[in-house]
Amino acid sequence: MKISNDEIKWLKGHFPNLQYDEKSQKIVGELDFCAAYDDKSQEVIIGNLADETDFLIRDVFEVEICLGDLDMNGWPKVYEVGKRHQKIAENCNSEIIDLHINPADNSCCLGIKSPDNRTFRIEPFFHERVIPFLYRLSYVEKFGTDISSSDHWEEYSHGDEGIKEYFAEMINYAKSNLGRNDLCLCGSGKKYKRCHFNDIEPIKRHLNSSCSCRSGKKYRECHFNEDEFLKRYLKAGTPNT
Repeated sequence: MKISNDEIKWLKGHFPNLQYDEKSQKIVGELDFCAAYDDKSQEVIIGNLADETDFLIRDVFEVEICLGDLDMNGWPKVYEVGKRHQKIAENCNSEIIDLHINPADNSCCLGIKSPDNRTFRIEPFFHERVIPFLYRLSYVEKFGTDISSSDHWEEYSHGDEGIKEYFAEMINYAKSNLGRNDLCLCGSGKKYKRCHFNDIEPIKRHLNSSCSCRSGKKYRECHFNEDEFLKRYLKAGTPNT
């Protein structure tokens, strides 16, 4: 997975201590950020924030981002190579997996990605995945809160089980008659079109398509089986119904 010249320019402009090596397709170095958790939007806000901002954190992590090596969710693998996560887990009496670090290779679990979303851009990847993950690590280190018991982030199980849980939830949302400008059912307070729209709409199209048995009924009203649907959807992104 290569990044464009414009993305390399953006990377150098915003994170001068990170270096991109085209041959190895790796981004390595120190990633510094200023961020805070916003209770209202339930998001990590990034930028030049006032010192009195609640949950404000300024921090630097040593990272390695492997653009040519993707995790099970389709994200480039990210490693916190400074090993701070090990000390954080120890101080919280937790395992590194509770910090969403994969114990098999110490890569970071950056969250679940819809199989229908095939695009990748470096700026949203940093702002929506990498920095919020590192902020979360730093939050636990600074405020002494065990990540598994924090009230700020919704938790799914680790690995494949968590992916199944997430998309099972999306299937339930897809069965509703949610309009683009309605509030998303996840409780974020955002409009549906600006929240889980890209995850739910592909599922909704599959559920509302004609069943392959030629009954004339919608798939969701005929031979729909959630377990089988999830297996095919997660494997191919666009299961045949």
